[in-house]
Amino acid sequence: MMYISMKKFTVLLLLIFSLFGAFDVFAESSGTGFVSGNIWFSKESFEEGDKVKIYTFIFNPDSRELSGTVMFFDETVLLGKKDFIIPQRGAEDVSIDWTVTAGSHKIFGRIENARFFVSKGIYKEADLAEDETEKNSQTVSKKIIPETRATLENETENTSSTSILSIKDTILEKTPEFISKPMISITNSLEKVREGKRIVTDLKIEKVRNEIKVLEDNKAGSEESKTESPFLKPFKQIKLFLLSIFSIITGDRLIFYGILIVIIFSILRFIFNKILY
Repeated sequence: MMYISMKKFTVLLLLIFSLFGAFDVFAESSGTGFVSGNIWFSKESFEEGDKVKIYTFIFNPDSRELSGTVMFFDETVLLGKKDFIIPQRGAEDVSIDWTVTAGSHKIFGRIENARFFVSKGIYKEADLAEDETEKNSQTVSKKIIPETRATLENETENTSSTSILSIKDTILEKTPEFISKPMISITNSLEKVREGKRIVTDLKIEKVRNEIKVLEDNKAGSEESKTESPFLKPFKQIKLFLLSIFSIITGDRLIFYGILIVIIFSILRFIFNKILY
């Protein structure tokens, strides 16, 4: 990600300077405090409700230990604060957790109570060159939460159950007991099969979706993607489509029993035609 790479680049640059003994030269041209414009997030893109970390980076070129508090703001709203201690000629990142909210944001960090350690119990106020980061502007859209599958299924189940029970009562009233009992037993068995198939199908759908996501996440030109068949993703998408149709059929009683009746009727009709003709 762009933001994390910037952080790693800054740290690497400081380490290179220190290894070559040029840290003092760098310190003379850079003041204590934030690296200019330095604010980034643990995720490059996010949406409402996501939990992310807000980072900034503090540089201490002085020969004394630097301590203080970083206050993170969203314009005038305090998001959180974090105490820090930076050793002499050192640099460290400071972060807080943030639960993303919808709307426009201007996030920045500010150093307060900055001071240098002089000796035990004695501190000197630090004159910072950069005590506030640039404002990082973000606009987060309101997350639209669709009706859950469970809610839709409950509504469908309630409607279907009412219709099925009504038909079932009518059949039982007009059917002799020696016929109705086996019918009820068969119906109960079919219900168990239907529910079992629906659950298994939903699990398979989730598995195929994850497989497709893995294929999509593979970087173009990687060794792994070169060995994959170009037909693998289309095949899994077709499989997902067929599983989704089967899930709809097994998830709705009216559709399931309607199709079952049509199949049984077609089979009986075929047998009847073969016997008579």
